[in-house]
Amino acid sequence: MSPEKLQPDRPTIIITDDRRTSRHMIRNILEPEGYKLLEAENGKEALELCQTHQPDLLLMDIVMPVMDGLEACKLLKKKNNENFIPVLMFTAFDDGSEAEKSFQAGASDFINKPINPDELRHRVKRLLYLKNLEKNRREAEKELQTRHDKIQFLSRKVLSAYEEERVRLARELHDEVGMSLTTLKLNLQLLSNELVKCCFQDKEKLDGIVESVSELQGAIRNKAYFLRPPALNDFGLLAVIDNMVVELSKHTGIQGKLETTGSPEIIPVEIETALYRCIQEALTNAARHANADNVSVKIDFTSDKVIVNVTDDGTGFDPHVENSANKHLGLQGMQERVDLLNGSLEINSSPGQGTNIQVIIPLV
Repeated sequence: MSPEKLQPDRPTIIITDDRRTSRHMIRNILEPEGYKLLEAENGKEALELCQTHQPDLLLMDIVMPVMDGLEACKLLKKKNNENFIPVLMFTAFDDGSEAEKSFQAGASDFINKPINPDELRHRVKRLLYLKNLEKNRREAEKELQTRHDKIQFLSRKVLSAYEEERVRLARELHDEVGMSLTTLKLNLQLLSNELVKCCFQDKEKLDGIVESVSELQGAIRNKAYFLRPPALNDFGLLAVIDNMVVELSKHTGIQGKLETTGSPEIIPVEIETALYRCIQEALTNAARHANADNVSVKIDFTSDKVIVNVTDDGTGFDPHVENSANKHLGLQGMQERVDLLNGSLEINSSPGQGTNIQVIIPLV
């Protein structure tokens, strides 16, 4: 695509030179190209015109009274960081270092006086072409950021809805199904007591049914707890994790330790649950697969993120070798949860060297 096709309609160009003859000479060269041309006598006037007209290109002499071109160029780049305006510097007093000074000040190009008309027209077209490319790039970048933010917002909404559904299911399992099973169990026990008088054999069968109902109650309680531990709502994340570490030591013999730094503020439920699940999965892997003697959980709360490190001294593994489908399935679930919250998951492990799992989730 040619530069001319990418140029906007009637680009605005500011010609800055303290000599009127020089300004008119440049105007005569560029006017036939259809540009909108403005004039300034020094850098100060040029900057004022930039504020009111938002030019597409600035042509500026280096040596001028009041404010020279180099100073004006530096101020322009500082004040218009969000709006790229290319600057073409020129001078008749080139001692060999003017071009370098111009580029250090933020100029996009440099040309010596006396100005060659064809060279000036070519460089102006090229700079306007680059200006439009930069404009298109910034617009595309802004749109991409907007879409990224929208995706992150929707991802959090999905995860929040997912956790709300888990809470609802856990409540129904505990309250409705659990209550129904309790009623059934009581009725069966009453019936069993009545059968003592008439048929001992039938009572044994009924006792077996009562035991099955009890086992089913326990299984449902475990499922409900897995969906959403009620202690998260009642006591908070740290208390639940501390209890999890204590239970790990009690039932497996692994020496567990919990360390925390910082003061946790109110954490959104989807983040709190994700952290709980990730730590739960990491501790489960340490107990089932790592043959570890010690495991530590460290949680760092900062103003804008939560950092979790779960480290064990077990056998370790190669994270890149999928030799355990169940283990990698658990790690995959952790990765998906962290990704939905725009966080990061890093697994450092090797055979015989233990494992460290780090989870970072932003709070903003």
